[in-house]
Amino acid sequence: MRKIGHLALAGSLAAGTFLVPAAAFAAEGDAPVLQGTRTDKTLVIGLDGARLDKIESASTPNLHALMQRGTYGHSLLYATSDAPEVSQRGAQTVSGAGWSTILTGVWTDKHNVRDNSFAGKNYAQYPSFLDRLEQVDPSIATFAASTWAPITSSASNGDIVSAGIDLRLATGSDVKTEQAAVTYLGTQNPDVSFIHLDDIDGAGHSHGADAAQYTAELEVQDARIGRILAAIEARPSRAAENWNVIVTADHGHLPTGGHGGRAQTERATFVIAAGDGIAARGRQENLAITDIAPTVMRQAGVTVDPAWGLDGTSIGDDVTDDFDSLRPALSGRVDETGVPAGTLGFTTTPPSGWSVDNSAMPSGGVTEWRGWSFTTQTFWSAAEPGQARENFTRGRDVIAVADSDEWDDKSHGAGRFDSTLVTPAYPVAGKEQAVLSFEHSYRHDRVQVAEVLVSFDGGAPVQVAAFPASDNGKRTIVTDVPAGTRTAQYRFHYSGTNDWFWALDQVRFAAQGGTDPAGSEGVALQAVVEEPVAEGRLTMTVASDGAPVTLEGGLDGDHLTYTAALPVVSVSDTRREAAGWAVSGQSTAFSTGTTTFGAEQLGWTPRLVLGKPGVVVGQRVSSVLGGGAGLSVPQTLAGADAIGRKGTSDVTADLALELPADTAPGAYGATLTMSLFPVD
Repeated sequence: MRKIGHLALAGSLAAGTFLVPAAAFAAEGDAPVLQGTRTDKTLVIGLDGARLDKIESASTPNLHALMQRGTYGHSLLYATSDAPEVSQRGAQTVSGAGWSTILTGVWTDKHNVRDNSFAGKNYAQYPSFLDRLEQVDPSIATFAASTWAPITSSASNGDIVSAGIDLRLATGSDVKTEQAAVTYLGTQNPDVSFIHLDDIDGAGHSHGADAAQYTAELEVQDARIGRILAAIEARPSRAAENWNVIVTADHGHLPTGGHGGRAQTERATFVIAAGDGIAARGRQENLAITDIAPTVMRQAGVTVDPAWGLDGTSIGDDVTDDFDSLRPALSGRVDETGVPAGTLGFTTTPPSGWSVDNSAMPSGGVTEWRGWSFTTQTFWSAAEPGQARENFTRGRDVIAVADSDEWDDKSHGAGRFDSTLVTPAYPVAGKEQAVLSFEHSYRHDRVQVAEVLVSFDGGAPVQVAAFPASDNGKRTIVTDVPAGTRTAQYRFHYSGTNDWFWALDQVRFAAQGGTDPAGSEGVALQAVVEEPVAEGRLTMTVASDGAPVTLEGGLDGDHLTYTAALPVVSVSDTRREAAGWAVSGQSTAFSTGTTTFGAEQLGWTPRLVLGKPGVVVGQRVSSVLGGGAGLSVPQTLAGADAIGRKGTSDVTADLALELPADTAPGAYGATLTMSLFPVD
């Protein structure tokens, strides 16, 4: 029988003691016993106030190992906005709101925690994933230990994780949290665990995220994570278990310290996920902290009920859409001054099959927002913070935006912003209903118009939805299909005069129902399969004309930076049966005359020219100045599994050469060798 408890640790334990009897953590005479029933287990580790960019550049080998063998990426929080509308209302970038989102799997407009007072909390409808698991299947052993008391106790009206789970501990210090984690994960049998560590946030408040003390604390916590993971690996039953480990943060920190505002360094959070149930995909652009809860559910063998209203999707599930294919085409700012220079984030060219009708748009205006544009949350919300652009948290990777407010910031011809985004023509032959769904964030003002229209078989568009007030969330439009119709095409029409905006993402279409045919007749088919003339080949070509790739740049702060794009590497695989392939690159030293410097000064960021399921790029490799090994050793450019390998895949990388500022001038040459390997 499992024991349950609501415990607060007292007393002090030596910092070097990491395995203590479980009874030492219990209330009087009550030693909780976690007797799990699952071999598939999950540990979620929360690093309060940690920033992914700082982790990447710090000496954090345990976190880097998780990133290398799993998947990771940044996620942006909502932010305090000046918008009075309830649907657009933001939340402070603070722990109460952040941990509530992570643990419940829903954004602030659902769990309703917007600060550390927890006023209006809605955990009854949206409980933590630990509480949800207890409700669905009490045989699942649940465990949580946190340094910050409101997560695992009623302190400050918290109780994010309730007393209904099997064991929750409010420890008061990271030393004790680590000890509890090592003890219960190493000697007992929890199925799903959450561990919260707080000292990174303390370093951020005291010194700032750019300070050496902040980096030092990241490294201290990385060592803690290493000891916790070692306790798992030492479990007697480990060989029979499948473990997922997920690391995340509730918010970021300003360079000079602090959080709670709308700066992107405060909104910055992340997901790192690795384990037996997580595919190794490297850095991804479409992860969200709301994905953690459904990922935990999946590993525990619990099917997510749509009625729960979770906002996330299990990590590894396909959440890409047509807009995401535009990421390689995104460019830097043109007219916008609020967006940092060098931030890649917009294009006005729609994805294949889509179109933008700007025939009613006046000339001029801000280039980035002339008509429907395709951008990222990072780019768009930086254009003008505090006006609720930050609250399109359900948008992932590349999104579509119509923004009359930002467009109007530069002189333009007479008339209103008026642009229409047109979808592909979707097949509906023989179906009864057309179903269009999308995530959106619409902020209304004055005489603004936001409407969805549908056209069947190229006929006159008919309005099927309109938004007379601000609206934020997922919307589904079901329309009857006229008899005999073959296609349905939708239009997102937006117009306004220095009003606000409309943002879209995750546009999905489905046709459902069926009609009885008026008649039927069989057609004889024949296919002659001949013996292939060859067994197929695995080949690679590099799109180079033989001339050297010139890296250009100059002084960048206290060092020199030179960049260039790697010529496209094309891999063609026509083999009948194969497990996959991998491409790696390694550079020789750079030299001119008798002066040389090593290839560890050269790094890269691999990327796919076009996304392709089953093909993943290698992780970013920093130069030695950035804390990495550079390309002095073989580094993975890309790889493919047995499905993704088929056909042709195009890969490239952004090269970055970083040198000390006093490097002798000259024209240096090197050879970057790309190698293709079959994977058994």
